[in-house]
Amino acid sequence: MPENINTTPLVSKGTADADAERDEREVMVDVSHVSMIFNMANQQLNSLKEYAIALARRELMFKEFRALDDVSFTVRKGDVFGILGTNGSGKSTMLKIIAGVLEPSRGTCTINGSIAPLIELGAGFDMELTARENIFLNGALLGYSKKFIQQHFDEIVEFAEVEKFLDMPMKNYSSGMVARIAFAIATVIVPEILIVDEVLSVGDFMFQQKCERRITELIKEHDVTVLIVSHNNDQIERLCNKAIWIEKGHTRMMGTAADVCRAYRVLGGHVGSAESEACVFDLLNADVAVPQGLIDSVSGENRYGTAVKLVEKCEFAPGGTVILASGDYALPCMSAQGLSGVLDAPVLLSKHESLPDVVAQEIARLAPSRVVILGGDEVLSADVEQAARDAAGEGAAIERIDCNESVELSRRIYEYGKRAAKAAGVPGWDRLAIIAHHDCIGDLITLSPLLIANRVPVFFIRSLGVIDEAVAAAIQSGAFDHLLVLGVDKHIPDTFLEACAKHGVTSERLIGRNPYDANEKINDLLTSDDIAGDALSIDNLIVTSVWNPSDSFSAGAYAKKTKSAFLLEDPQNLDSVAHAIGYIKKKAGSVKRLTFLGDSTQFGSLDKELLGKAVEQALEDAGAAEKTDNGTSQAPQE
Repeated sequence: MPENINTTPLVSKGTADADAERDEREVMVDVSHVSMIFNMANQQLNSLKEYAIALARRELMFKEFRALDDVSFTVRKGDVFGILGTNGSGKSTMLKIIAGVLEPSRGTCTINGSIAPLIELGAGFDMELTARENIFLNGALLGYSKKFIQQHFDEIVEFAEVEKFLDMPMKNYSSGMVARIAFAIATVIVPEILIVDEVLSVGDFMFQQKCERRITELIKEHDVTVLIVSHNNDQIERLCNKAIWIEKGHTRMMGTAADVCRAYRVLGGHVGSAESEACVFDLLNADVAVPQGLIDSVSGENRYGTAVKLVEKCEFAPGGTVILASGDYALPCMSAQGLSGVLDAPVLLSKHESLPDVVAQEIARLAPSRVVILGGDEVLSADVEQAARDAAGEGAAIERIDCNESVELSRRIYEYGKRAAKAAGVPGWDRLAIIAHHDCIGDLITLSPLLIANRVPVFFIRSLGVIDEAVAAAIQSGAFDHLLVLGVDKHIPDTFLEACAKHGVTSERLIGRNPYDANEKINDLLTSDDIAGDALSIDNLIVTSVWNPSDSFSAGAYAKKTKSAFLLEDPQNLDSVAHAIGYIKKKAGSVKRLTFLGDSTQFGSLDKELLGKAVEQALEDAGAAEKTDNGTSQAPQE
């Protein structure tokens, strides 16, 4: 994916600028048009002699690297000012300029007050010395007199909680204990300006809380001005009143900590075009309320629990069949969707070595008469089979489609389904087929309601342009009328499709420019009248992650039951998010609900809110258009 290198300023609709103009508090830090430029050598010189020769020949070349580029901001007395940005964006460089460690290449940085910099905890410690000796050594490096350290020695030791280890060499200390001592020394005085660079993320959890309480005390009781760099958005939003977002040395946004953190959560470090970013940012700031009930989520503790929750919502009758597939392999799970339609069976997921407890409990609840295990013992072990047998209870048949290789396993799933469909008199398994390659998982997830409803088998190619003879023979056997092809000719060559045509199998390629475009095209097909049986609706969209699709491996039955379509999205890809927003708006109010699959690591609250806003905005626009049309049609004629 292309890297998002957009560094243009983002303008919030808030009133931060107006508030800043009225603020008459003393300016403690004034950063004015600061740039920091480093010279990076274009070649490696291993000795002073090589350096001298290159210099004499005028071959010593440097590449200019701008760590900061024309950054300006002011911090007033009592502010808690947060600095956000991805790694390498210049945050720590800025703090070092403010602390006086670095001199800016251009611009000025004016400081009014004494500074306590917490930039590198533990710098200057001699690990051979004891903690007692290092307290005096480090204090001296920070500019404290010996008398001052003696006066505050007990306070430092008490905060660091190292009374029992004072005379132990620090080389025997853990990194957390070293951090405790360093923080205690650095904050023993009450400075006018405190600079904190990621130090709240060191040490154990209790120590982090203690550090945060100390900083909060300095802020509230002593009106200390604080600058904080942290990757923890929640921490910045909780502690700070103002913030700046720096990206690749450029100022992206400045304002209240709440506004900046909100934008950074959705846009910071994400890939995508500037146009997509603008689309997402505009919707983020749009004054649109998402009503309760518009957004729903289905999520277990992991992919196995999510599959169970989806199966529960489908209300499969007890005593039937259960299909058990590996949660680690996508291809058999996709082939299992059509088999699910033939057997009217839920698809549950398992780990390789053990059957998750939540899955065992669901099998016991369903009390199946048959459990079909997809894969050999390298896919799902004998222990999994035994656990499934125990959960299903006495009398349940355990049938394993024994194959460890995904391409051949998918073909054997077809053969198994063919026998099962014939025995049950179920139509559809031999009319339409799909052939795909391993990168088409997003397409197959979108197609999964069709695979179940129309009982469609899926075949896979082993490598680019190579179709196994057994797969080709199955497709060209005369059983199929039509073949949906997922992939371009380098995946499934035209020569194979021409051979299929000679055996009476027509074919069509279903191709998109990217997974999101393909998702839209497939949804248009599934919601049209061109598909036999009940067409899907986009009244409800099931939103699932395309970068980690495992939560969708068992979602086809739920989509079929609710007649829902899938919407693929990658929240880290702004092009994907913008496409999802555009798709919802394009449907002009047809989308009324969203169901997100997976936990907060897949979709955060703001990710859900964004698409919820798009739905509500589209509904409002559709309602307004309908009123306009009605008003026009009812207008009296002269």
